[in-house]
Amino acid sequence: MRVLVISNDITAGFGIPVAAPGLRAMGLAEGLAAHGHDVSITVPHDLVTRLFGDSLPAAPNGVAIVSPPELMTHISEIGADTVVFINSNLTPHLYPVAGVSFVYDLFAPKLLEGLASTLGGRPFAEAAAEKERALALSDAVWVNGRRKMGYALGWLLRDGVDRIRTNDFHKPSLRDRSIADMISLVEMPVPIPRSIELDAQPRTATTAFSGRRAARLGVAGYAQAWSTLSTVAIGHQILVQNGHELHALTPQHWAADPSVATSNALPPETVVYDGPLPFDEFARWVQSMDAMVDVFEPSAERAFAMITRSAVALRLGVPLIHAVDSEISDLIEFYDAGWVVEPSNADRWAQVAGEVADPETLANKRAGAMRISRERLAPKAALAAAATRLHHSE
Repeated sequence: MRVLVISNDITAGFGIPVAAPGLRAMGLAEGLAAHGHDVSITVPHDLVTRLFGDSLPAAPNGVAIVSPPELMTHISEIGADTVVFINSNLTPHLYPVAGVSFVYDLFAPKLLEGLASTLGGRPFAEAAAEKERALALSDAVWVNGRRKMGYALGWLLRDGVDRIRTNDFHKPSLRDRSIADMISLVEMPVPIPRSIELDAQPRTATTAFSGRRAARLGVAGYAQAWSTLSTVAIGHQILVQNGHELHALTPQHWAADPSVATSNALPPETVVYDGPLPFDEFARWVQSMDAMVDVFEPSAERAFAMITRSAVALRLGVPLIHAVDSEISDLIEFYDAGWVVEPSNADRWAQVAGEVADPETLANKRAGAMRISRERLAPKAALAAAATRLHHSE
């Protein structure tokens, strides 16, 4: 089957950093290809122009730079049987066409992100209508994480979705089929740069003070209004006070609000890196850590989030010190792949600071992370059920 994955962000291979949607597109493409599909990706022409100016770079193999108004023409030219689009950003340019099935990849709870950042000035009704139209267009919905399954179902059941589907697109009513059958779980498929060895030996331990081992702990990720570092600094301070090294790579995303703070919870002893980094360099940076720290204040958006920077760490076999309420915290607890902490719980932070210093405990947590990597986040594993459904629809 010929599958086109429409990314709403840049992918790796352009020589610049890649954010979560671009990684998602790459992971979906890699997973689908591993199951025998013929897959290509598009990235938006206007975004590439914004990042590079008029001198457009050569696109990586399998990726085309396409202006959103030309997406339907591109779909026809390549003979796509199935179109997978990441979130709803570009769906105003997509329309039903005979012989082509559309898959809405519900990668992130965009409306919850928007409410946390005032929707970029967009009224909620406008953003919701875009989402309803995307769902009305879709023949299937892929959901990034178990917690968002109900969230996706709730949106599919909105009256506006069926109204657009029947009145505007002249497609069969959703009431004539089982809506639950439209939804597939597709957890975060994380591609790995070819330069990365998943089974690389962990770094050699160093000694902090009083003969205790010092762990090298990383804090990473773009600063966004809905996912800034926790305002509760106590945890980071306790880690440093226990002799551990704290390393931070927290740059601004190119589209982020510049007023969003990037290091409001980091103690002065933190080693801060310039960034962002291209994905292969970022992966090596993460792999150089004993564990990654990703703790934030709880929110509705974080509760549904499959946080990409943390998924990347687990895919690389790096354990996590993570906040209590997210898709990632569920994985950590199930696989014993790190530590889950309340941001303000000093006793728990002190316990974690002691355990991360123990080589045997750390090795066990790494083993849990590698199980997640192979069983849940490897692209072939993450796409197994969804790819099979595509084959059955041929």
